[in-house]
Amino acid sequence: MLPNINDIAKQTLKILNERKLKPTPENYNEIFEEISKKSGIISQNQLKIEKYKSLLVQNYQQELKSKHIRTIEELISFLIAILNRQSGKQFSEFYELMSLIMNVLQKSKDKKARDLAKVSLGRLSKTMDSESIFLLSKKWKELESSYADNDLEIELSKIGINKYEDYESIIKKLLARLQERSLEYFATLLSSSLMPSLVEDLKILGFSQNLAQKPFVMMDTNFKKELLANVNRRIAVDNMYVQKNLNFFNENLQKTQELLSLLEHSNKENIDFMNNLTPDEKGEVRLSFDDLKEKLTQLSQRIDSLNIQIKLTQSNEAREDWSMDKELDKLDDNFEKYKVNYSLAVFSIVNYRFIMEKYGLESLNEIFVRFKKTLKESCEDVDELWMVDEKSYLIITPGKNKEEIENLVNINVQNLENFRFIYKQDVIMPKIKVFYLDKQSKPDSNIIEEILAQIAIQDREYEAQYE
Repeated sequence: MLPNINDIAKQTLKILNERKLKPTPENYNEIFEEISKKSGIISQNQLKIEKYKSLLVQNYQQELKSKHIRTIEELISFLIAILNRQSGKQFSEFYELMSLIMNVLQKSKDKKARDLAKVSLGRLSKTMDSESIFLLSKKWKELESSYADNDLEIELSKIGINKYEDYESIIKKLLARLQERSLEYFATLLSSSLMPSLVEDLKILGFSQNLAQKPFVMMDTNFKKELLANVNRRIAVDNMYVQKNLNFFNENLQKTQELLSLLEHSNKENIDFMNNLTPDEKGEVRLSFDDLKEKLTQLSQRIDSLNIQIKLTQSNEAREDWSMDKELDKLDDNFEKYKVNYSLAVFSIVNYRFIMEKYGLESLNEIFVRFKKTLKESCEDVDELWMVDEKSYLIITPGKNKEEIENLVNINVQNLENFRFIYKQDVIMPKIKVFYLDKQSKPDSNIIEEILAQIAIQDREYEAQYE
């Protein structure tokens, strides 16, 4: 059974007497609270103290556990000591430091930190309550956790940037990487790769020079199309150079082979002539000096012709002069002098740009390989196949008239149209256009120029439609 208040009051006076304490209000209240607590009774005064203690922030509550607070006055004294401590020089210096840190963070390149520093500085004051400090601290902890960006660190590591490097070092390295990947850098690379490896081309040279002087053209929407066209032209220019030299050497090798055949035939005749000589009864052979001189002269002439032909084949000047135009000039001379007709047919893939842009250069080159092979197989021994530009081939047919070249064209078109090129799930359909003429139909015209003019008109019409 709990003692009543009167019993506690009597015990209080008794203990005061035993401890030889004066019965002042402070002493009486202290002993009264002590006896009440031992008896299991919490006074109104103690309830107030506990209530006020619970309102303090956690660190002050922990500090109070080491203090023996018995009265409201002692609690107030504790709080006054805290306030005095906060208003001291050390607190002012700490406040100034926090203000300085917030001002510096407002100049940060990191937007999150900059914005939060601006908010924090607006709320920072010497009279901040615990709730404001708690909420502001929470926001900074949220910002701290947001920096755990593993994806960003992985991406930075791919370009040689360590996650522990400071901000200035990271920015400098990023700027260096950007410089390495600048438009000027790639413009230089593209320009150097565009130049034909075997011969110069003015159109490609102009494109490369413009690219080097104005790298920003790489950002234009049509740049990819122009680049692909020039890459394809570079391949064509090299192929045309190779074709020219192959035709030159092929022609001269054929002539060399003919001269070797004549030399072999002449030598065989001489051997037969020697074998047919009959000795007299003394075993001697009578041989006319004139006959021997004639045989040796013929042999010498064959050898001289062969040497001249070999020197011609080795002549760079003769090789450079060799061209499709030279061949056509010879055919024109034969027509004027001997009325020997000839025909020309140009086969062109009209939609080559579309194929190149949609399916790539590799697919386009595959088509051209088949295209050239089909045309080559249709040529006879005396016919010649020449590459005119990056999309067109010319067949030269000496001695053929209009009907014969028309028949050749129809066979080639049919063979080309029957062939299907497959790219993944798509069937690529090259659009083949053919223009052909024979010299007899237009004896006073330059028929190759007429054909090429028709092709140019066709290209402009298609490009206008394609654009």
